[in-house]
Amino acid sequence: MSSPGRDLESEIRAALTDPSIQQAVGPATRAVATARQAAVADFAAYDAARDKARAIKERAIERLPELIAMAEEAVGLAGGTVHHAEDAEAACRIVADIARQEDCRTAVKSKSMTSEEVGLNAALESAGIEVRETDLGEYIVQLDGDRPSHIVAPILHKSVEDVRQAFRRGLDLDEVPESAAALTQLARRRLRDEFLAADLGITGANFVIAESGTVVVVENEGNARLCTQVPRVHVALAGVEKLIPAMADLQPFLELLPRSATGQLLSVYLSILTGPGWGRSPLVEGARSFHLVLLDNGRMAMREDPVLREALYCIRCGACLNVCAPYQAVGGHVYGGPTYQSGIGAAWEAGVRGLDTASEFAHLCSACTRCHDVCPVRIDIPWLNSSLRGRIELKAGTRGGRLGELLREPRRLYERIRRTPGASWLAEFPPVRAYLQKAADIDRRRPLPELAPLTLTEWYEQQGGSVVREAEGGSRVDPAPGMAVLWADCHSEHIEVAAGRAAVRVLERLGYDVVVVTGSCCGRAALSQGDLPSAQRQAASLLGLLEPFAEAGVPILGLEPSCVSCVVCEHEHLLPDEPNAMILAVRVQEIFEFLRDNAAALDDILSCATPQDRTVLVHGHCQQKTAGWYPALLETLGRVPGAKVQGTAAECCGMAGSYGYKTGTYEISRELGRRLVGEIDDLAAASDHGSCEVAACGTSCRTQLRELGGTAPRHPIELIEEASR
Repeated sequence: MSSPGRDLESEIRAALTDPSIQQAVGPATRAVATARQAAVADFAAYDAARDKARAIKERAIERLPELIAMAEEAVGLAGGTVHHAEDAEAACRIVADIARQEDCRTAVKSKSMTSEEVGLNAALESAGIEVRETDLGEYIVQLDGDRPSHIVAPILHKSVEDVRQAFRRGLDLDEVPESAAALTQLARRRLRDEFLAADLGITGANFVIAESGTVVVVENEGNARLCTQVPRVHVALAGVEKLIPAMADLQPFLELLPRSATGQLLSVYLSILTGPGWGRSPLVEGARSFHLVLLDNGRMAMREDPVLREALYCIRCGACLNVCAPYQAVGGHVYGGPTYQSGIGAAWEAGVRGLDTASEFAHLCSACTRCHDVCPVRIDIPWLNSSLRGRIELKAGTRGGRLGELLREPRRLYERIRRTPGASWLAEFPPVRAYLQKAADIDRRRPLPELAPLTLTEWYEQQGGSVVREAEGGSRVDPAPGMAVLWADCHSEHIEVAAGRAAVRVLERLGYDVVVVTGSCCGRAALSQGDLPSAQRQAASLLGLLEPFAEAGVPILGLEPSCVSCVVCEHEHLLPDEPNAMILAVRVQEIFEFLRDNAAALDDILSCATPQDRTVLVHGHCQQKTAGWYPALLETLGRVPGAKVQGTAAECCGMAGSYGYKTGTYEISRELGRRLVGEIDDLAAASDHGSCEVAACGTSCRTQLRELGGTAPRHPIELIEEASR
């Protein structure tokens, strides 16, 4: 739920009904994300550049005090001055003092999220200094009395008509151009006079080279270069995390930043500035001066924080925003704080303003993990947010009592429902739904999951199969050659039993001796609720159950991508001192990766299938994509005779486990689900390849599609099993 500081649910509803946001944000972010994907695909050294950039940032943050001292000396030798700002107030005071000392009355300013963070414009105007934003988007934001909604594209939330009205009001015009190109030319004409009249130019910095005191600015419009060269005074305001040791360290960042931010191979302008710029300029009379303001504002404390330290590696590319489904639905003014937006924004707001500010919007993260996939310096934003939720929950003390504990461990909840006569019927009774909404924030509009009559292990025992349950003391089956473990996660064991049965049959037809293992939850649900201690306990319990098979080299296969991903990606954080956690992470596979590895055997059992002319529309699970398993799913399904497989483009179905059940995020979940259903309907209408069938691996994905799409999506393993009969 939203904090007392904001009525976030009202903000969400307003954003979801705002035509400008709905027509502008989603298409724009998806277009940039697509361009980024193409630019990255053409860059053979992409992963190597990411590794190199990450290593440089790690070393730089480790050496930060040394680099600050080095930069101060180098800037002084180059004829400039370094100022140290402990907080936002100090930064604003320093820049205002520089303006007074240099007798500056007007300032032009390029785009700088750091200046937004400290509230520089308002502070300078209060000091009698006129400030003009010169980045086109920031110029429009300033004219409209608005604020940026995206770290790279500040007016992502505005339509062309919104921009026209901003020009009309801000410039007091009766006639305003109709087209975006004409509006741009109008801004260019107005801003040219502002540049020529300004005494002071203010920029941020993408990077600061400590050894030479060089400021590096990457841009596409050229306004930042004008801000640094036309006025007689240049002030660069940069967070201390922008420091990197040497010019030789710059290359991977210049390769990664434009590709990640806008899908460009190179930015249009790259300014590398040491000291006061041009020694002589026809535009400047007398001496020029340069000032570098290095801002702390919580960054040095972040450096000492084992969680928030990771955020300091950010290079402000915005790629994580562009693949963030909740951000696409409501924009950065809703999913964000005063300055920073989306998933990485929560960590930054926590660092520079405090946990209370981050808590206002951190829960809007659906934990889809797509941001981790695209980050050019491999910041584990999902883990950052899980850790932040843990701190927020601990500070708020909102554990939810016994009911909260059950929601953090679905296995226990499902078992409790099975043991309680009439529980499924009672759960949908209006007074019970009202209680669940009040006590556990479970939205009464969302139908609750239905349990299968038999669990997967009960069914398999009836078939004479081997079963291992945690409650029975762990493994009762000795690992052996030719064995495969099907790990029955909470959902496969209790809800999606049909998919579990299909998986068992396929594995048996491939010649494996199948053992179905079920026990503790993986920890994913507890993580999503901010309960790290419970997640750690569950991870340790699951490790104890599965490690005998992992140590023996037995394949351990999972059906639910979110659960498999938790073991493979999250358990190393939850169990950092447990070496067998890494062994388990290596041995556990999503089932379609395993089937792709056994493609020849799979083709054998599919060879007798009668081809059915049909299109299979596949929605890829979020973690399935991030972990790199999605191609294996598409390839494996493509082996089914007669099947034409087509994937959806949607980043996320919006359900994301408990996310879709929570009152505070239900509206976003529903909107994302509606978009996915619309895409599937369009794909089905355009298909000319027989009948259409919808498939999805995630339990929550299929739940969303069943409810909003009126379809009966199936787990892809069920289609494979049918074809292999």
